[in-house]
Amino acid sequence: MPILSSQPSPHGRRIGRRRLLSVLLGALAGPARAALGKPPAGEILIGSSAAFSGPAAMLGQGLHAGALALFKQINSQGGLAGAKLVMRALDDAYEPVRTDKNTRLLVDDPKVLALFGYVGTPTSKAALPYVRRWQIPFVGAFTGAAVLWEPNPMVFNVRAGYRAEAEALAGAMVTAGVKHLGVLYQADLFGRAGMEAMRSAAEGQGLVIGPVASVQRNSVDVQAALTVLLVKPQPEAIFMVSTYASCAAFIQAARQRGYAGRFYSLSFAGLEPLRQALHQDMRKVTIAQVVPDPDDASIAVVAAYQKAMREAGHKHFDSISLEGYIAARVLVEGLRNAKKPLSRESLAQGLETLGHLDLGGFQVAYRPKDHQGSNYIGLRSEK
Repeated sequence: MPILSSQPSPHGRRIGRRRLLSVLLGALAGPARAALGKPPAGEILIGSSAAFSGPAAMLGQGLHAGALALFKQINSQGGLAGAKLVMRALDDAYEPVRTDKNTRLLVDDPKVLALFGYVGTPTSKAALPYVRRWQIPFVGAFTGAAVLWEPNPMVFNVRAGYRAEAEALAGAMVTAGVKHLGVLYQADLFGRAGMEAMRSAAEGQGLVIGPVASVQRNSVDVQAALTVLLVKPQPEAIFMVSTYASCAAFIQAARQRGYAGRFYSLSFAGLEPLRQALHQDMRKVTIAQVVPDPDDASIAVVAAYQKAMREAGHKHFDSISLEGYIAARVLVEGLRNAKKPLSRESLAQGLETLGHLDLGGFQVAYRPKDHQGSNYIGLRSEK
């Protein structure tokens, strides 16, 4: 059953964004400018390249807000065995070329024990050659693309994959009476991965995929896509594989042209940024989710996340920062389970021997040769 999610007031969300940005800039600006030299004694250094600027900035900012809230909470309690958790995060603006440069800098520093919280499929793929060559753990990427499910002993997924999301969305489409589906996909590895996931799911559910159109990464120019996808007879629904900015631009423009069908999206679009970009108008929009409702404090992990966020100065909660918090919890458990002295190798061994881990109503599992993490999928929709 689709779950209706709560909607904070637009005024409250603007305050939350400003607060989020100020906290992140304070946490990230120093490390991003600093030379990658030896950190102070008693630090556990984690590296990241993510979108902190550009059209996908709310994804990187949100994901790292959740992770940094956990780090701050642990550090305030004395750290891990007396060592402070430190994030060295560099901005790639969701552009793989910048990810490549950032990752090279990070892996070259032997004090960086892991790469964490990368945002996106093409950006994560840009990091994988460094992960393999430098044998550094790659944890909690914000993507469900199959490229991260290929055998790699140093990759540790936390979220469920796009294939599982596509299966859930296809089932919801059939329940809603959809038979004919159009696809808007981002013209890169992410878009192709999502489109292929839906092709497979649609075939199994008896859905027919009709017109297909693309949009460029970090672009909101959807006019050409509208011309292709809204040709008559119009599909009963549009499946979107892109970020919140381009998805929102397409939905708004399609509505203006009188399109009355439904819209479906993978989780990567970001529920809260998409809602905000649509000015809270989520009519006939269904989006997959890979974490529970961030406002449901009856779930232990959500209550713990909310507590950490409040202690870090945040007043509003969202699925993206909850995912960052959960991914950081997995990383911390791996650090606790790793043999000392800590190294990239011992951290990888600590992560893959975690076994079944209940974070408080959210289950993950890691074993040698099985680094898939969670299989949680939910759907959020509005009529």
